[in-house]
Amino acid sequence: MGTTHNNLHHHEDDKMMKVLYEASYSGSVSTLNSLIQKDPLILYKLNSQTILTETPLHISSLLGHLEFTKALLTLKPQLALELDSFRSTSLHMASGEGHVDIVKELLLAYEEACLVLDQEGRIPLHYAVIRGRREVVRELIRAKPECYLSILHKGESILHLCVRYNHLEMLKDLVVEVMKNDSFNFGEFYGWNSILHLAITLKQVETVRYLLSIPKVREAANLKNEMDNNNIIANSSLEIQLMLINYGITKEQREMPSPPPEISNNNNIITEETIRPGKKKKKKKKKSGWRKILKRMGNGLRHKGNWIEEARGTLSLVATVISTITFQAGINPPGGFIQQNVSPTPTSNNGHQDASQYLSGPLGCYIYNSTDEWVCPGLAASAFQSSYNGFYFLPYLICNTISFVASLAITLLLVSGVPLKNKVIMWVLSIGMCVTLTFLALTYLYGIFMIIPDSLLYHSSLPDRVQKVAYWTWIGLLGLVSVFIIMRFGYWLGNMCTKKIKRHMSRNNIIGTSYI
Repeated sequence: MGTTHNNLHHHEDDKMMKVLYEASYSGSVSTLNSLIQKDPLILYKLNSQTILTETPLHISSLLGHLEFTKALLTLKPQLALELDSFRSTSLHMASGEGHVDIVKELLLAYEEACLVLDQEGRIPLHYAVIRGRREVVRELIRAKPECYLSILHKGESILHLCVRYNHLEMLKDLVVEVMKNDSFNFGEFYGWNSILHLAITLKQVETVRYLLSIPKVREAANLKNEMDNNNIIANSSLEIQLMLINYGITKEQREMPSPPPEISNNNNIITEETIRPGKKKKKKKKKSGWRKILKRMGNGLRHKGNWIEEARGTLSLVATVISTITFQAGINPPGGFIQQNVSPTPTSNNGHQDASQYLSGPLGCYIYNSTDEWVCPGLAASAFQSSYNGFYFLPYLICNTISFVASLAITLLLVSGVPLKNKVIMWVLSIGMCVTLTFLALTYLYGIFMIIPDSLLYHSSLPDRVQKVAYWTWIGLLGLVSVFIIMRFGYWLGNMCTKKIKRHMSRNNIIGTSYI
């Protein structure tokens, strides 16, 4: 009996729930009141008694049943925050459909619903903007002024949505609102596009004209990378390009497409002579031979890719290797060190051993016959060889020290975090590395002559020839590298000066007649 009674009770609840949803579709308030009289808790059983994710408030808000919506909110205001399967509130529904009165009632119940994100990351304001519901947008911003600062996950603001869905009048309304907030960024980018660049890309002439009248929008466009500006403007219509010329937001005139003979807009006639005063069509001349050569040289001297980062990595690697080599060469010079208890047999003038040449003590120092200097264990042996070999020790040490310190300096600059993302600085570091390698090469040559036997140095010209060939080969290679670096620097400097001159000339030739 108990089970049968429960089944009947559940069946009755399901039937009443079905009637409730039918009433929400039709907007029948009388049916709703009748159900409440039968079961005052029916609205609190929505989550447990039905598999539907939409509440009756979602349905009535979507269909625009104002009185039914008021009745539901009076009975249970918490329904305004309930989410459907798309994580949308009833306010999302009403905002998208433009039901202003229902939006007001929902805001009276819970203003916080203005900031609820659905699964697309959108708040009710976004749907109102996309569908062009101007009155709804005003109500939402009046309730929660901060809601217009919400940014979509793609980086689009509400102004981007106005431009993307071509709602110019709504854009004007929203610009008035956002101008009250100095922190609003007109340069919010989606795919590196500000709202002005988005309007240019979509070829919305009237929208571009309006946006250009706003100083903050023009400033955001000017902050954009010049190359990106040129790419966007190149694909825009001529009418938009003329407006951009008037405001100084354009690429170089030489890159502008040739306009038709004349274009009529309002009562103004804009001709090719107006756009490019003093210029007539010229036939394309075939480039001469020397210009082709210069162009090829320029292409060869032009850096490709992110060469600054590549140069940083190469310099860091080479400097580390040189530091290691020169450090080892400094503390382990050619010939090694004088060992303890190892010395030439001391003799006197009569050919007998003279113990007085030894220094008393544990180190066992002795006098070197050639120079009459005291020689102790641990000193560089090559510094006390014959006068010819020993002559190279001091230059060897100087060159090795210069190479070691220079490589350490370059390594320190690269790893210290000092900003070196500049072409000139990287060229200076490259020249410094060339100097370091030069002294490393000299260190090697001096080291070779320190270990060559005297007999080979005095009786053979081969070491001298090897030295001269290596020396002049290195000088020639170093000269070629220096010429290449100077040519590349000159090309870069000339290119910069040319761009500045052309930019200055372009500004002077901007049309003086107001187009907008």
